[in-house]
Amino acid sequence: MPADHSFSPAPAFAATGRFVDAFEAGRVARAVAEAGEIRLLADAAAAVAVPAGASGEQMRRAELSRRALIADLATSIRTSEITVTRLITEARDLCARFPAVVDALETGVISRQHAAVIHDTGDPIVDDAARATFIQIAIDRAADTTPGRLAPILRAIAERFAERTLEERAEEALARRDVVIVDLSDNLAALTVTNDATLIHAIGDRLTAQARSVIATREPADPTEAHAADDAQAAGADVRTMDQLRADILTDTLLTAGPQDCVAGSGLAAIRAAVQITVPVLTMTGASTEPCLLAGYGPIDPDTARTLAGGAAGWERVMTSPVTGAVLAVDRYRTGPGLQRFLAARDEHCRFPGCRRPVWRCDIDHTIGAACGGPTRHDNLAHLCRRHHVLKTVDAWTVEQTSPGVLVWTSPTGRKHTDRPEPVVRFTPDPDVLTRRRMMHEPWLIPVDPPGTPGAATF
Repeated sequence: MPADHSFSPAPAFAATGRFVDAFEAGRVARAVAEAGEIRLLADAAAAVAVPAGASGEQMRRAELSRRALIADLATSIRTSEITVTRLITEARDLCARFPAVVDALETGVISRQHAAVIHDTGDPIVDDAARATFIQIAIDRAADTTPGRLAPILRAIAERFAERTLEERAEEALARRDVVIVDLSDNLAALTVTNDATLIHAIGDRLTAQARSVIATREPADPTEAHAADDAQAAGADVRTMDQLRADILTDTLLTAGPQDCVAGSGLAAIRAAVQITVPVLTMTGASTEPCLLAGYGPIDPDTARTLAGGAAGWERVMTSPVTGAVLAVDRYRTGPGLQRFLAARDEHCRFPGCRRPVWRCDIDHTIGAACGGPTRHDNLAHLCRRHHVLKTVDAWTVEQTSPGVLVWTSPTGRKHTDRPEPVVRFTPDPDVLTRRRMMHEPWLIPVDPPGTPGAATF
C-alpha cells in the first residue's frame, strides 16, 4: 500500500526538529546526572562501610553511621529510608561489578532504564570475566534498542554465562510464586500474580483474545453522529475499553470458577492462547540443555517448552545461520503459507523501533508498496502493528529494508533508526567455533548464499 503524504504538513516537521534535539539533549544530561548520583551514593556507602578486621565496637559504630547517613539522605529528598537503602545498595553494586555500565550511562550511550535492565539481567553471573564480556555485549545491544526489547534479548544472552542451569534456577524461583494485593486510592486495589512466565503470558493473551471477541460483537457506531459514544453509553451499550474488558473478564472468571471447575486442564495443559516458543532440536529430544525462548520474554526451561510442544497442533522448523543467527528458512509438519511462517519466525513482533506487539496482532506490510512495484518477498515484507502501519502509510515516516529483515526508519525530522530482527540481535557466536569453521571450510554449516540475501531463504 503506497504512502499518502498529500496532507502531511511537511514544512512544520523541519521546525519541530528543534524540539527533538532539545529532548535528546535533555535525556543525555539526565543520564550524566544519574551516573553522577550513582557514583556519589557508592562513595557514600564506602565512607560508612565496616573496615576490614573491625572489632565489635567498630562494627556497631559503622552501622550507626550508615543508618544516620541513610536517614539524612532520605529526609533531604523527602523519600523513605527503604528507598534510599535500595538506591545505595544498587549504586555500590553497579560501581563495583558493573563499572562499564556506569561509564556508558555517564556518556549518554545508554539510559538509566537500560542500566537497570543490564544490572538485573547480569546480576546472577558470578565470574568476573564472564560478567565483563556480558556487559560489553549488553551495552552494544542497548545502544540501538529500547529497554523493553533489550530485556528478553539479554536474558537469552545471559544464559550462556550462567553457572547454574535454567532448570535449577526456575525450580527455585517458582517456589516464590504468589498473589499480592495492594490497596489503592478511590476505592481501588491491585492484584499482582507472580508465576511461571509462560503461564502469565498465556493468561494475558487469552484475556486479550476474549476482550476482542466482546468488541467484535458490538454494533458499529455511526461516525456522522457527534455524540455516538455518549448515546451508546446512555442506551446501555457496552463501551468498555480493552483494559477494562480484560480486568472484568479476569474478575468474572476468578469469582465464578473454582479449583475443581477447570474443564480445559490446568497449568500448561490449559493453554490455548497463542504463544511463540523457540525450541532447539537437540533440546526437544533431551540431548541438550540449550535454553528455549519465549517470544517477548526470553529463556524458559526446556521441560516447560517440551510440554507445550507436545500439545501443539503443529511445529515450525526454523533454520538459522550458524554465523549470524539470522532466520534462513522455515517449514512445518503440516501445510500452510510458508512465507508467513518465515516472517513470523524472523520478526516475532512489530518492526517499528521499540514496539513489541506480537506478530499475530500485526499486519504484513510491503516495505515498497505493491502498487509501486514492490515484490512480495521476504526482503520486502515485515510485520507492522496497525498503529505503525498507518504511521508509515499516511504520515511522513518512511522505511527502507536495507538488507533482508533490517529496517531503517526515517522520522519526519530526518533522524534514522535501525531495527534488526531479534534472532540476529541476541545471537552471540563463539569466536573459537567460528575460527574452526573458517579453517575447515564447512560448506554444510555456512550456506553458499550469504545469510540474509534474497536467494538464501526457502519456503
